[in-house]
Amino acid sequence: MKLGIVADEIDRDFRKAVAIGRSVGIERYEVRNLTTGRIPLCDPAEIAAIENEGVEITAISPGLFKFTEDDASFRREMAEVYPRAAELAHRWHLPGLIVFGFHKPGATEASPLAPCDPPASIVDWMAAAGERAAADGLVLMIEPEPICWCHTATRTAAWIRQSGATSLRINYDPGNVAWLQNRDPLDDFDAAAPLIANVHVKDLRPLTRGPGHPEWVPAGEGMIDYAAHFRALERSGYRGPISLEPHIDGRVETIARAKAAVEAILGR
Repeated sequence: MKLGIVADEIDRDFRKAVAIGRSVGIERYEVRNLTTGRIPLCDPAEIAAIENEGVEITAISPGLFKFTEDDASFRREMAEVYPRAAELAHRWHLPGLIVFGFHKPGATEASPLAPCDPPASIVDWMAAAGERAAADGLVLMIEPEPICWCHTATRTAAWIRQSGATSLRINYDPGNVAWLQNRDPLDDFDAAAPLIANVHVKDLRPLTRGPGHPEWVPAGEGMIDYAAHFRALERSGYRGPISLEPHIDGRVETIARAKAAVEAILGR
């Protein structure tokens, strides 16, 4: 399996991130936040610097729909952010974009379960975004996120199927769902399996102080049975990227430890 890392988990300066990543043997990177902003809304010089590093870019995450709550915001993002992200995906020969599943009004990381019903427009937005991506020859990989309506892979898969869009996939991130549910969400896998197009790896200890105080740790040191998740990925035939997203710090020791933890689990 292709093991990489979300670059800004090391440093927002891509050149510094690659220097540390390469020192522990990482040659594959996802791009999200840079020093001048979130990709693609950043200084073009930073994008050029990425291309000069000579590493493999496996995905970009422009933050689409993470804080989108209404139709006006959705249309603005599709008009202003999506085209620039799509152009970059084509330029870097990527299959698509990592996106999110629309913000729950009032939801925060400390209180992700805002008490309100999801709007019916969510499926319409997913269908519209999916149709646009299909026309551009891209896929949108929705990342389950505690503050979004698409907060589990099961919920995301259900809405993808309801939308009828053939260009929507899932960025599988059991760490995000564990953060929401305070448990290993292995039972989330089967619903997502046919749609998984990218994988993030992070782990956390039980949330003894609530979701506002997560304690992030390398894979295998927290509540998630990553050996079981990787076995399920292998059985499903998944052969795409797996990216470390430690949420700890960018020190070389931390990155080496996070990488070694995943490699040990895969080796077993």
